[in-house]
Amino acid sequence: MEHSICNKLKFSVVIITCERPDFLKSSLESVFKQALQPCDVIVVDDCSVADYKPVLEQFRDREFVYHRLQCRSGANAARNKGVELSKGDLVAFLDDDDIWHENFLEEHLNAYSTDNNVGAIICGHRILGCEAKVNINPLYLVTAEELRHGNRFSGMSGFSAKRQLLSEHPFDIDLKNGQDWDLFVRLIQADIKFVNIPKALFLYRLATPGGITAKAKKMVVDDIEPRLLSAKKHRDWLGEKYYKKRVAEQVLSFLPLKKNKLSWINKSIRLVGLKATLISLIHQIKRKLTK
Repeated sequence: MEHSICNKLKFSVVIITCERPDFLKSSLESVFKQALQPCDVIVVDDCSVADYKPVLEQFRDREFVYHRLQCRSGANAARNKGVELSKGDLVAFLDDDDIWHENFLEEHLNAYSTDNNVGAIICGHRILGCEAKVNINPLYLVTAEELRHGNRFSGMSGFSAKRQLLSEHPFDIDLKNGQDWDLFVRLIQADIKFVNIPKALFLYRLATPGGITAKAKKMVVDDIEPRLLSAKKHRDWLGEKYYKKRVAEQVLSFLPLKKNKLSWINKSIRLVGLKATLISLIHQIKRKLTK
């Protein structure tokens, strides 16, 4: 692949996919349209049943690796495999249902080139199909103080890091959610310089089949415990105030979509108390009113 940059840093791209070949087509197209082309592209399929051959055949003239896991292992295991297979100095991640703008890699490379101490980068995004909606955090540095409020940046499709750091700090395969936040926290704990590009450099797809919103509609209260593992893992680092805040937000997330809403509120009260629960509910109402 062409790699027209003025320094020696090269990008690998890792796309994870599961049961969404049609979405993979769009995400792959966005990689091959990059102004700055990566040195390699790795697609890791988390043991999909869906037939990916028709989509992969459309890219037969492009150079990339397609690796299918032998058993369903989760997004973090797929990302770790992608890092293992990558060859670049830097690794950028893309979920199969999101789409990069053409300058995504170029902007990330500029940030690394400006400061050799930068180890990881995140950027903002727009909502696919409603591009006027933008999520951009104005901060330059990703800090512990900001992360104690949760991930107020973007998810993995806006993230890149030096490959060596990802080998030293792999994704936690035991976490069912909060995977990006967990990694961000561990990078900060390791004193790695982690910066944010305050620009929307990719399109984030809402309400995908099998996505967070779809899962929320089907959740029952007993499903929440595994989703609290990231908060429990970092409880000491968070401190009790922010631990309770995070747990309440996890329990009450997507509350309007859930059945038996009172049972979810009661669960939050049992876990973190009435005050944290009420604060979370008030914040949800305020966000809804300001949309």
